[in-house]
Amino acid sequence: MQFLVALIAAFLLWYALAAQRSENISVRGVQARLTLVNMKRDLVLMSSVPDTVSLQLRGPLTRALNSANPPEVLLDLSDARPGLNSYPINASDIPLPAEVQVVSVDPPAITLELERQETRQVTVRPAITGEPASGYLIGEVRVLPAEFAVQGPESLLTALEYVETGPISIQDATGPVEAMVEPLLPDPLLRAIGVGPIQVVVEIAPETPPEEENGASD
Repeated sequence: MQFLVALIAAFLLWYALAAQRSENISVRGVQARLTLVNMKRDLVLMSSVPDTVSLQLRGPLTRALNSANPPEVLLDLSDARPGLNSYPINASDIPLPAEVQVVSVDPPAITLELERQETRQVTVRPAITGEPASGYLIGEVRVLPAEFAVQGPESLLTALEYVETGPISIQDATGPVEAMVEPLLPDPLLRAIGVGPIQVVVEIAPETPPEEENGASD
């Protein structure tokens, strides 16, 4: 009885191995998702990145590849540095079953532009629109906070002299105008740190008649 069981087990093992050996080996082109991994926190990506990379694979692809979970390229940027540099895509960047071989990659390398990410204090400039009522002038303008921290690529921060707010209308005003407005950063790569709406108070005062000015000088 034991001999019969061993014989059946051996036959099944032989059959499975024979089936694997006789399985067709195919070569197929596939699109793999591109993911950038291990990028340092103090670097920011300035260039666009392709969504996918073209791979040519060889092996028992019908069995080994899962159509519901396509291959993915994990481009390791742990050694990345600021500037415009080319990063090769290696077979080790592509997690695949052992029996699947990478024949070619297109493109074989990805060119990326990276910059240092910095944080700087930037002055707030309120965007005042309109004119006060006839006979009135703009007086003191108070902004709170007067500046706040902005984080982003070094080149953008160097060029950033101030940050404007949303518009504050003083059209036909005869008294103080107070508004809560958002800071408007000029680039999506810039990010405000620890700041909410900006409080702006615009004082509106009557014009001093010319005769009063002359009387005061006398």
